Amino acid sequence: MKRFEYLVVYAENDRVLTANGHWQGEVERGGDGDIESCPQLFEYLAEAGAQGWDLVALDPEERGTVRLYFKRGHGV
Repeated sequence: MKRFEYLVVYAENDRVLTANGHWQGEVERGGDGDIESCPQLFEYLAEAGAQGWDLVALDPEERGTVRLYFKRGHGV
């Protein structure tokens, strides 16, 4: 039976801020340059695709923000 993993990513102004609720920046959240330390969306998408994640939906929220939903399958 095929099993799936899911990944929910929150992005703002082309930066990935969280993935499954975990901060993605190199600088602690709330610190100087925190958002700028987060991965750029295009680079994050390329890496996620290379790891087998498929983008299945997106939910635009406020202007400049989006929630992206990914899944990948395992097994037969």
